Amino acid sequence: MRPPGLRLFISSVVLPSLLLTAKSTNALPVLPTSMMSNFPSSPLLVGSAWTVSSSIFTTYFTTAFLKYDAQKQHKQQLLEKSNTDFESQNNDAKARQTKAEQSDLMLQSSLHKRIIRQISRPQLLTLYRFVGSFLLGIFVHPQMFRWIERFGKTVDAIGDFALPALFLFAANYFNSISLDRIGISLTYTSKCSIPLITVLITLYLYGVASLPSITALCSLIPIAIGVAMASWNSSSFDLLGFLAAMGSATSQAALNVVSKQALINSGIGGLEAQRAMAAVASAISILVVGGTAVYSTTTATKKQKNRRSSSTTRSNNSISQHPPNSLSFAAVAAYHTEYVLSFMFVKLVEPVTYGACDAIRRLSIIILGRRMFGGDAFSMLNQIGIGLALIGAFSYSFASS
Repeated sequence: MRPPGLRLFISSVVLPSLLLTAKSTNALPVLPTSMMSNFPSSPLLVGSAWTVSSSIFTTYFTTAFLKYDAQKQHKQQLLEKSNTDFESQNNDAKARQTKAEQSDLMLQSSLHKRIIRQISRPQLLTLYRFVGSFLLGIFVHPQMFRWIERFGKTVDAIGDFALPALFLFAANYFNSISLDRIGISLTYTSKCSIPLITVLITLYLYGVASLPSITALCSLIPIAIGVAMASWNSSSFDLLGFLAAMGSATSQAALNVVSKQALINSGIGGLEAQRAMAAVASAISILVVGGTAVYSTTTATKKQKNRRSSSTTRSNNSISQHPPNSLSFAAVAAYHTEYVLSFMFVKLVEPVTYGACDAIRRLSIIILGRRMFGGDAFSMLNQIGIGLALIGAFSYSFASS
């Protein structure tokens, strides 16, 4: 039996997240009248907003983008095309040659579309996220016409955030490879290790004094195991995909640690930090993802010229696979909001606390993702994992306080 969505989300994610953030950061209750003015400096409010926005909006629009299937929306066009081909099947050779030349001209005039088709959907989302987040950070602002000033400040901040941006790109790029090869289940199971990896990186960089108490650290173990059990489903193991998932988890943990230090050194906020990191990650994405796609397109074009008779069919099968612009923009906007709130939260709490909250956030993504997009009901193993993660979250919050 599938658990009730909203009630389960509130009882198993929202309330533990609020308690985890409030207890571990000694946050005081915030009155409604002062809520907006205190928002940027309140770990409780920022952490809650980050959890809810990423669990609902990012989960929905990201999954919708990755699962988008354009074929259903183009059945009528394909039917009309089939009827047109049937009516013109007796055309002479000259007419067919003209049609082939027109097809080649169409392919040449849509080079950017052919390049996009060579990029896998997860990698395309990664590219859109970084470029879109950077553009939103520059142009979507109350002082819209002062974008040149914001661009200059972004360039100045790149030096402080170059290393975090590299980890940001690696986390997203490896995540796209993992999703492609082993799917959501095993990818999220591997991500359960982020809190533990965060502890190891923090210990290596800053020593034992930077870590919370032993009791709090021990509480991370049931959180990690619980998230792994909650996300586990039937998966096909692939070595490269698993290594990519672990690379993404390690990069994310490193990002959690080094971005906090960069925020302290620079003295800027989460919005400016995301803008600087998105600028660097965009450049890396264009070079890596774009370069690979251009190479693949060039190779495919050479093969296509040798098999002209089948080029029109392949074009028609792939021409409508790109998600609509509205869905792409929504996925980018949700990602931008999530990471702005994420870096605001990183600045307010310790890296290990952030990692624990991030694990509970991922638990909410698992629950809501299955509720919004269907799938198998939660197994007994999944339900035990949810409970174990919640026990760990409550334990960590009390131990940290």
